[in-house]
Amino acid sequence: MIKSSLVLFLLLVLSIAATPLRAMELTDLGEGLSYLRVHSLEESAKGLTAAIHERDFLVIDLRYASVPTESVSVFQAALVGRKVPSAPLFVLVSPSTPANLVDSLTAAGSKLITLGVKESAPYPQLVIDQPPETDRRAYEALDSGQPLAGLISGKISKERYDEVALMKEFTNGNTNASPPAPDPGTKPAGLDKTQPTAANPGEKPVPIPADKPAASPGDHLIDRVLQRAVHLHRALAAIKPR
Repeated sequence: MIKSSLVLFLLLVLSIAATPLRAMELTDLGEGLSYLRVHSLEESAKGLTAAIHERDFLVIDLRYASVPTESVSVFQAALVGRKVPSAPLFVLVSPSTPANLVDSLTAAGSKLITLGVKESAPYPQLVIDQPPETDRRAYEALDSGQPLAGLISGKISKERYDEVALMKEFTNGNTNASPPAPDPGTKPAGLDKTQPTAANPGEKPVPIPADKPAASPGDHLIDRVLQRAVHLHRALAAIKPR
C-alpha cells in the first residue's frame, strides 16, 4: 500500500505542468485533490466559494493572504454551505495568516484540517517542522516562477513516518501528529538507513560536523506545509474503504 502510494505521488510530480502558478488558478494535484492559493480573499471570494462548494478534496492556501474584514463573512458562509462535510478541507496557515480569519478557522471545526509551522495562527492541527522564514521562502518561490512539482517533491525529514502512520495518529486524537524530533547535533534520518529507527533502534546516529555550512538561499526549497497536505490526502485515500 505504501509503495503504491509513493509511486502515485511520483507520477503526480511528473504530471504537474512546469509553469508558474497564476493567482486564483485551481491546480489539480491528482487523485481528486485541488490546490487554491489565495492572495486576496476579497478578489478571490467568488472562485473560493465555488471551489469550497464543488470540490471534495481541496487545499486552500491562506498563509499570506490579505483579508479585509468584510470578506470574512463570505468565507464563513462558504464553509457553512459546503456540501461534502465528510471530506475535510486542508487549510494552510502561517504566522502571517490574518488575525480576522483565526476565529472563522477555529469555529469551522471538523470541516477542515489546518496545517502550518508551529508559530502559525490559529495553532495548526498538523504542525510542520520548518522555520517560518523557510516556509515564507518556499511560498514565494512558487510566485517567483519555480514549478509547483519541484516544491512538493523530494525527501522530507519524516520519510519513515509514513502516511498511514500519520493518519492513524490523527484519527486516534493526536492532532499534532509528526515524526519524533531528531536529537540535537545529529543528522536527520530521512532515508539514511544508518540512522536509528523503529526497525534498527540499536544503531547510533551520525553526528553532524561542527563546521557544516548552513543551507544557502540557492538550495532546493521544499514547501513542506503543502507537501504534507498532499501526503495526508493520499493517506485518507489509502485507508478509505473500497
